[in-house]
Amino acid sequence: MLIIYDSPVSLDSEYRPNFHFTPAKNWINDPNGLLWHNGEYHLFFQHNPYGTKWGHMSWGHAVSKDLLTWTELPVAIPEGEDGAIFSGSAISHGEEIVAFYTRHTDTRQAQCIARSSDNGRTFKKFENNPVLDEGKKDFRDPKVFKYLDHWIMSVAQPMERQISFYKSLDLINWQHLSNFGPAAATDGIWECPDLFPLEMDGEEVWVLLVSLNPGGLYGSGTQYFVGDFDGQNFTPRYSTSEPRWLDFGKDNYAGVTFNGEPSGRRIFIGWMANWLDVKDHPETSWTCQMTVPRVLGLARYQGELVLTQQPICDTTYEIFEEIPQSGVIELSGFAKVGYNVDRKVIFINDFEAPYEPTSGKIHLKVLVDKSSIELFTADGVRTISLSLFPPLGTTRELVPGSLVDIVS
Repeated sequence: MLIIYDSPVSLDSEYRPNFHFTPAKNWINDPNGLLWHNGEYHLFFQHNPYGTKWGHMSWGHAVSKDLLTWTELPVAIPEGEDGAIFSGSAISHGEEIVAFYTRHTDTRQAQCIARSSDNGRTFKKFENNPVLDEGKKDFRDPKVFKYLDHWIMSVAQPMERQISFYKSLDLINWQHLSNFGPAAATDGIWECPDLFPLEMDGEEVWVLLVSLNPGGLYGSGTQYFVGDFDGQNFTPRYSTSEPRWLDFGKDNYAGVTFNGEPSGRRIFIGWMANWLDVKDHPETSWTCQMTVPRVLGLARYQGELVLTQQPICDTTYEIFEEIPQSGVIELSGFAKVGYNVDRKVIFINDFEAPYEPTSGKIHLKVLVDKSSIELFTADGVRTISLSLFPPLGTTRELVPGSLVDIVS
């Protein structure tokens, strides 16, 4: 149900996040081109420069020194006569930033490049675009990274529920290597792939993120696969009969990771919305926000390697409890957050994630902003992310004495 309030001005001040990125005005969705280059973190993103609803897809742009305080810049790659600018990635190539994006028309999607020699402030499209075209209506979201002495591109084949991998020496000529999928969750189209390595006990392990819409737990969602990559094929280590969900909330979609992060961390940002209900976003001057940046890692949990997420910011409530006690934090009518020991789930309101602590204590981290809550287990094994828009005037403070013994 769409709720109409008094004015966009009052809603802007009520709901505009304190520490989650949102544009000064208008619509955003997928994060694109996440990159560290010449001392700046670059967040490009799907953007409508002309309105608060989806349309006129272009690459917006913001930069940061710390991943929390962002400076929004003018549109980096605008929609053109040749088509809209859909999702993609970016790399550092010497002093240049090279962006890879999907050129979208009503009948065709193909992969193109644009180059910037001024730290992403302006881009020039390659005169011989596209660089990869299979003549398909749906073929999108290139994620490019350096592998040994060449480049690898992961691209979604949405209708086939596959991710295709390609190789290039010059960023222009691409050779098909292999396909992965269909596997695990296949009820929706596949989008926004990201293939990257992580280290666990001195061993290199590869992770593949795949977003799908619908077919997630609540509409759109993101699944992940843990496996190995030999330069040509990605091979999962575990059964793909059931999906492994990146997030157990409804608002973490199309997320990807930064290329070139200087400290070697694998940092992720997602779109904090869901195609199922994003139409119900309050009538503010801006529409949608990004998740807080998260550091990805691996942990051993219930006999397998699983992907972990840790928020980079310290703006958290933290719950420490001895097991077998259950607890709930009430945020002044905004939400209830906690752990149910009988059902072995962490939760925000009615959204739950199965979790069994590996020690005698439950430790949860809760990030609360003006229009969102993100819940993390301390080991990062489980995450619930939600965009929430409570009634005007609702505080986001912890209710004194709200940590109770029994969850009913």
